[in-house]
Amino acid sequence: MTELAAAPVRPDATPPPSSPPARRLTRRRWRDSRLLIGVLLVLVSVVVGARLFASADATRQWVVARQDLPAGHVIVAGDLTTVPARLDSRTSNRYYPGAQLGRLVGSTLARPVDTGELVSGADFVRNNAQSTRLVPVIVKAGRLPALTPGDHVDVYVYQSGAAAPAGTGDPNTPDQNAPAPATGTGAEAQVLHDVEFVELDKLASGDRSLTLRVPIDSAIQAVAASQSERVDVVKLEKDSRGGVGTTGPTLAPGYGR
Repeated sequence: MTELAAAPVRPDATPPPSSPPARRLTRRRWRDSRLLIGVLLVLVSVVVGARLFASADATRQWVVARQDLPAGHVIVAGDLTTVPARLDSRTSNRYYPGAQLGRLVGSTLARPVDTGELVSGADFVRNNAQSTRLVPVIVKAGRLPALTPGDHVDVYVYQSGAAAPAGTGDPNTPDQNAPAPATGTGAEAQVLHDVEFVELDKLASGDRSLTLRVPIDSAIQAVAASQSERVDVVKLEKDSRGGVGTTGPTLAPGYGR
C-alpha cells in the first residue's frame, strides 16, 4: 500500500511594501520662471505675426491713367482710375493716392502720360506757369516730321510775295558767298520757336491739322501761319543740358514752293 508523503511547508509570503506618504499638489506660483518665459514667447509671436500680416497687406490705391493722354489735355473724370500698389515711403511721396483722384479733374497735363502710368505732381501744369493757348495749324501732306505728343517744334511759313535779304537770312550778318535766290521766289520766315506739339489729326484732303501749345502772345502768329501758303515744321532735339539752342535766323530767302 502506497504511503502518502507529507506536503512541504511553504514559507510565508513577503508582505507588500508600505505605501509612500502622499504629497499634496501645490499650485504653481506666477513667479515661476518657466511660466514667465512661456508667456513672453507667446507675446513675441503675436507681435511679430501682427507686423508681418500688416506689412504683407500694405497696399494702397494709386491714381493711374486709364488711357494714353497727350500733353495739354484737360483731365476729365473718365481719364483716370486707381490701382492697388505697394510703394516705399520715398516713392509714394511722388504720386497721388486714390483718395485724391477727384481733385485732379480739370487739371492740365504738362507732358504725355501713358496708359497705366502712375500720375505724379510733375505731370501737371503748375499754377504759376505761363498761360498758353492750343492752336491748330494746317500742314500740307509730306511736310511734317514724325512727332510724338510732347515734342517741341519750330514753325516756318513760306510766302511767295515776301522779300528777304540774300545770304543767311539775317540782315545783320549777310553771307556774301551764299547763292542768291531766284527773282520773285519769296521768303521763308520763322513764326514760332520751341512750341509744344499736342496732337495730330488727318484731314479729308490728306493734309494734317497740327495742334500746338503756344504762349498767348504767339497765338496770333500760329493762326496766321495756318493761313499761309506753306507751313514747314522742324522737330527740335534737346542737347545734353536739355536746351534746344538759339533760334538762328528768323528770315531767309525762299527758293520756290
